[in-house]
Amino acid sequence: MTRWVLAGLGVLASGGLVAAHARQQSGGTPDTVMPAERIPSDADAKLTDRMKRHGGDLLELTHAVTELDRKAIAETADRIRLDTALTLKIDAGVEKDPRFQQLDQQLRERVTQLATAARKYDDAALAPAFGQAMETCVRCHVLYLKKATRPR
Repeated sequence: MTRWVLAGLGVLASGGLVAAHARQQSGGTPDTVMPAERIPSDADAKLTDRMKRHGGDLLELTHAVTELDRKAIAETADRIRLDTALTLKIDAGVEKDPRFQQLDQQLRERVTQLATAARKYDDAALAPAFGQAMETCVRCHVLYLKKATRPR
């Protein structure tokens, strides 16, 4: 249990650093194309459920990367890739946003690279692939996570 907590804290800390770096490189806060406040409440509930699953998968992925459990890395990355594609079918307005589609596609590509590195035992590629996947998550959250949302 302690390892899961530490892994989660590592994800949160790295996410904060990536977000700060992204904000610094863009010269400020990025424009929000579809603010989370404008997502209809029924679609918001579907998206929230999907993101909770996604968060659990990311904690598992973080743990697997930390432990160099290549089989778990590949399986979890594949699950994230397949589940992410389903997000576009949620009728919330956000799925029609080109920025969301770009980030969704980018995440699928990056977790595929992570799974490939794990399957090939390419340890030198694991950390950068994981970091790039997390960067995509943070960029999406910067655009779409409700400002009033408190960390869970």
